[in-house]
Amino acid sequence: MTLEARLASELIRSHPGRAADVLERVGPKEGARALRRPPVGEAAEVLRRLSPHRAADVLDALPDERVVELLAALPVAVASRLLRRLRSERGEAVLDALPAATARDLRAMIGFPENTAGALMDPGVLALPEGLSAREALSRIREAADRARYNVYVVDEEQRLVGALNLRELFLAKPGARLADLMVHAPQALPADADRTAVVSHPGWREVHSLPVVDASGAYLGAVRYRTLRELEELLFRGGRHDADARTALGELFTAGASGLLEAITRAPAPVQGES
Repeated sequence: MTLEARLASELIRSHPGRAADVLERVGPKEGARALRRPPVGEAAEVLRRLSPHRAADVLDALPDERVVELLAALPVAVASRLLRRLRSERGEAVLDALPAATARDLRAMIGFPENTAGALMDPGVLALPEGLSAREALSRIREAADRARYNVYVVDEEQRLVGALNLRELFLAKPGARLADLMVHAPQALPADADRTAVVSHPGWREVHSLPVVDASGAYLGAVRYRTLRELEELLFRGGRHDADARTALGELFTAGASGLLEAITRAPAPVQGES
């Protein structure tokens, strides 16, 4: 690997935001070449920072296998935004190739209008029946630790959201205590059709790290996570003066230099096995 290609790889690894800024300025094919070879996690970090349309254009120029790898590495809310922009037949092929749990979550999200709470939520965030004891709830959480967050949401027999419980309080509760007696009743929630401005401005963010999402009947659907809130804030900021001012502030000198580095990695020949 040439020195320029090594430097380009380091730019992608250490400064994904700056690398994304450069890829916004080049064509989709060049962007796809830049993200074809880096480790999946590093490439996904760059992709996540691209504007949705540019990211979709880059994905469209990548082979299906790489698209599947990148979408699986992204937060589900980000992956759903990009998946919506793929051609319908290709989107279905990608969904079919994704891990079953990821595909299920993405299918649930893309059923809602774009930029609504339903499309932005993580449908995998855990909810438990109100009749469970603290001991039973903790056992369920251990079984699905990857879907547990700061709060546990509580539902009734009709799957309606009826409460929320902080994980710390659950750990400290008496083992036999029922969730219905431990939970905070009627927690703040987002309607599934709330637009992104309503999501960002919801007063509940002052108190919690995620907000549950419910349908018109009050049934629990998932939760919008704090990380998604921050990404939404960034997207809304970019949509205003940020695009013009902040990109200019990076300076032409950096852009020219970084563009050269990324050009090196997009044009570098594939490494021969055993080379370093």
